[in-house]
Amino acid sequence: MSDNVNELLVVVEQKDVSKVKKLLKSGKTKVTKMLTSFDNYGTSPLTSAIKNNQEDILEMLLNAFRDTKTDINIKDKNGYTALHQAVAANDQILMRLLQHEGINVDVCNDDKNTPLHYFCQNFRSPNCQDPFQIFLSKHVSVNAQNKNGETPLHKAIFNNSIRLLMVNQLLEAHADVNLLTFNQESPLHYAVYLGRADLVNVLLKAGADVTVVGTSKKKRPYELAVQEGHKEMANSIKKYEDLFAWLQEHGLEQYKKNFVQEEMFIDVLGDIDETILNKMQITAAGHRLKILKATASLKKQHPATSTTTTSTSTTSTSSTHSHLLDGDLDFRVSDTADYSGLKDSLQQLKHITELNIIEDGEIEYTEKLGAGASGKVYKGLYKGKAIAIKVLKSMSEEKDIEEFKKEFQIMSAIRSKYVVHFYGAVVEPRPSMVMEHCAKGSLYHVMNNDRLDIGWEKLFKFATEMVRGIECLHGWNPQIVHRDLKSLNLLVNDKWEVKVCDFGLSRFNTGSNMETLAKMRGTLAFCAPEIYFNEQFSTKCDVYSIGIILWELVTRVVHSRYERPFSEFSNLHHDYQIIIQTAKKGLRPTMPDCPPKFAQLIKECWDGQPDKRPNCAAILKRLAELEFDFNAHQDLWNKCIKKLPANE
Repeated sequence: MSDNVNELLVVVEQKDVSKVKKLLKSGKTKVTKMLTSFDNYGTSPLTSAIKNNQEDILEMLLNAFRDTKTDINIKDKNGYTALHQAVAANDQILMRLLQHEGINVDVCNDDKNTPLHYFCQNFRSPNCQDPFQIFLSKHVSVNAQNKNGETPLHKAIFNNSIRLLMVNQLLEAHADVNLLTFNQESPLHYAVYLGRADLVNVLLKAGADVTVVGTSKKKRPYELAVQEGHKEMANSIKKYEDLFAWLQEHGLEQYKKNFVQEEMFIDVLGDIDETILNKMQITAAGHRLKILKATASLKKQHPATSTTTTSTSTTSTSSTHSHLLDGDLDFRVSDTADYSGLKDSLQQLKHITELNIIEDGEIEYTEKLGAGASGKVYKGLYKGKAIAIKVLKSMSEEKDIEEFKKEFQIMSAIRSKYVVHFYGAVVEPRPSMVMEHCAKGSLYHVMNNDRLDIGWEKLFKFATEMVRGIECLHGWNPQIVHRDLKSLNLLVNDKWEVKVCDFGLSRFNTGSNMETLAKMRGTLAFCAPEIYFNEQFSTKCDVYSIGIILWELVTRVVHSRYERPFSEFSNLHHDYQIIIQTAKKGLRPTMPDCPPKFAQLIKECWDGQPDKRPNCAAILKRLAELEFDFNAHQDLWNKCIKKLPANE
């Protein structure tokens, strides 16, 4: 520590770029001394630039370290290096420091914590994979233990913002799930203490040892869960205990991972057959015979239960909300955007019934669901509820901020059981929309799931709830036009309820929006033909889209598989070709062999003349009449359904 005033630190604290540049042109000896000096609080020029997110000054300092060949891993009085400090900074600051040639990623402070320990506990951005990959490229020790024996995996469990994201990437990097602290506690013990069933299940699937007895409480994870009152969690752990005991009894311990990955626990072991063994990738003939013989006696003890839908709600979770986005993107906090006034301007917006600005620390990111041109979507938690977090792209221009405000305004105004619930927006450090999470994904993904039997009953439910959602928008004051209605923008929750979502292109239908309402928006296969001719968007444009979605639903029921609108026309390779043909030639998707009255409703919805299309109230009335007819003549309706051959 230096007792003298460090000129460089002073100008860095003042954020005076020109003076920093001037001082760094001093002689090598002086520059080296300034770079390596700390004030009485343990702050150096480098750590000051990091704490204040001064990327331009940081770059100059890093160049000075390189040019003077000064060790960048110098420690303050407590053994902390700049990298220890940077793990709590923004993405770009951290990654730039990690990329410095001389950085030591395994350096320890006085408590033997490495920068990775603090990264796993304190880094808050959901974009944690990029810096983590740089750590790995530097051959970081993912199993380093601090003075208490804690590993980065132990630390990640206490990350209040991205714990599941962090835990998963550590496990993928082969972090040892069974390394114990000096109190003999595993990461599984830590997860049980927190009462996090999701974490417990992730660790169990990764091979966490359920037999370890912690020193402090003298209990196994199961006993600890019982003591803490986590009944569901205790039952989950007990399933693993029973399975592992059974495998040990029969000399099959080597197949722990195979059984766990396929969730073959005691209650379903009686279902095991040759097909399931193939799926479990157990190939040794002797072991297969041994398993079949050992499980045969369990059939009577645990009668077969329906296991075919155990993963339905989580199928394709990586794409569950990818419909909110349209391409790939590397998300980063903007270098130039200033959101300081955004919160105030949001509070001045009109047409808002309930305003909710959410602080970044109030939400936790648990899983990445999708990425695209407008940002990234994560699954998360907010006040104990499952949510979807749409993290928007960097908004460095005024028009981007205006778009954010418009979407916020629309989503804040609407409250309906048929519209995805909007909890609020995060303004800093990453502008985000926080909304309810719908576990089954989009209606498009539901229709694409060949394992689901979608009949007329589900069709009427889906169609009615979709139209009620759009009717809610059209009946709002002022009226709202969705402008991007498609099956990807209809979400399905775990109760099979359909909800309208994604209002990034929606607009209040007021005089101030006449210009934007005339711009072509939406996926062109669902886009009304009048938009091709630059006519104004209206509620009847949404009705046209309803017609296409009704066609998707009817085709899925009748053909027992999903078919994309216009896919039967092999000459149409691009969306723009479709909109030209629908607008100029009156082309529409080929109608399936369905009840004529249903076909007539679809044709009226996608009529080329907007004024001939029914409104939502009329569509709902027609759907109710059709459903009544179906209930009265189910045999006739079901004759339309063409079941797929068993081998398809």
